[in-house]
Amino acid sequence: MSRRILLVDDDPAVLRGVSGLLGDEGYRAETAATAAQAYEVLLRDPPAAVILDLGLPGESGLSLLARLPRPLPAPVVVLSGGATPGEAAQALKLGATDFVEKPPTAERLLTALVNAVALRDLEEERERLREELAQPGNLIGESPAIAELRKVIARVGPTDSLILIEGETGTGKERVARALHLASGRKGRFVAVNCAAIPAQLLESELFGAEKGAYTGATARRPGRFEQAQKGTLLLDEIGELPLDLQAKLLRVLEEREVTRLGGSLPIAIDVRVLAATNRDLRKASQEGRFREDLYYRLAVFPLRIAPLRQRPEDIVPLLRAFVADLRGPKLALTAEGEQALRAHPWPGNVRELRNFAERLHLLNDPGPITVDADATALLAPAAKASGTVAGIGTLSYRELCEEAERKILREALDRSGGNAAAAARLLKVDRGNLYRRIKTLGVDVADDPM
Repeated sequence: MSRRILLVDDDPAVLRGVSGLLGDEGYRAETAATAAQAYEVLLRDPPAAVILDLGLPGESGLSLLARLPRPLPAPVVVLSGGATPGEAAQALKLGATDFVEKPPTAERLLTALVNAVALRDLEEERERLREELAQPGNLIGESPAIAELRKVIARVGPTDSLILIEGETGTGKERVARALHLASGRKGRFVAVNCAAIPAQLLESELFGAEKGAYTGATARRPGRFEQAQKGTLLLDEIGELPLDLQAKLLRVLEEREVTRLGGSLPIAIDVRVLAATNRDLRKASQEGRFREDLYYRLAVFPLRIAPLRQRPEDIVPLLRAFVADLRGPKLALTAEGEQALRAHPWPGNVRELRNFAERLHLLNDPGPITVDADATALLAPAAKASGTVAGIGTLSYRELCEEAERKILREALDRSGGNAAAAARLLKVDRGNLYRRIKTLGVDVADDPM
């Protein structure tokens, strides 16, 4: 079946010429002369790709590109004869895959189109694989913790309850969120937003949307992530980083089930299942005034905690096999020494660190089977480190490095104190209540009653 391409241009000669070229190459061309016509087609029945002229009458192609939902309904190749370098850069920033100057040669335009379609095919295949892996039955691991997690997802997934997913960085919180979405049966999209990755001054419009003219640069109406997730699931990742003023607005949205775009006055009803994820202790943060207590209790209808990898060593080898298979097929062998070293490693970066380890093995080995032995596990941390060198730089974030350093201090203090937290607190010259809270937050193994 031939691919349908939407051609958006106000020049009849361009529409005829490019449509003929596309037909000769086996594509089906659909045309639109205005941004409004193109917008309607893109939302009603997205094509395989779009060729978009920036110089449209009325609303420009650049404005249309800005107000389309994210991710874009189809890959966009921008076509223009008089765009400035700044406009070209803005188009690429807004998600266009390529920029072709008018008049284009047939070879240049077709190359851009083929690349755009191939990129979307790759993205769709990756999404299909992500969804397949996120099925509750496909959560990889053999530990009791993962078995219990699968049961919980199967039970609470089909509900609309708010779920707070807790766990250290790299434990797989987004994968669990995807599994919950798939188990819900909702027909809408799964949309994830990292609250820590977006500047605070832009986060409100990112979540709730913005009307045209709401702020400098808002050249068109822009739907927020809540609207994009309509009839689906929205994951608020790193929810603990949300500024306090936005926490109040989020609480209202969760209570009223409606959003008001920035610069707008009319509320928009939403049907969205909301999940939140954090690596912080939000209960403690709410008690200290760093997170709204009412929002915490609204989010924590059903807290779901993911155990760190060091507490479920049974999952290390199955996960590593899956990662290596994803990179080069089922070509992994382990020696007894290699498996022992993997189980002994503390995995401060959790599953993400294990994935990075698999990728390093893949890059440093010739094609063919990979054998994980004692020498290979040296990639986890150099055997001999220069004085003052910190293991994990380049792999872990600054926060993860600090937390791992703190874990080492706590473990050594507990070892010297025979596992007694009160004695460890005296040794470290800190309040024992604060020490015990850090022990719990960082997941340091200790006796059930360390006090």
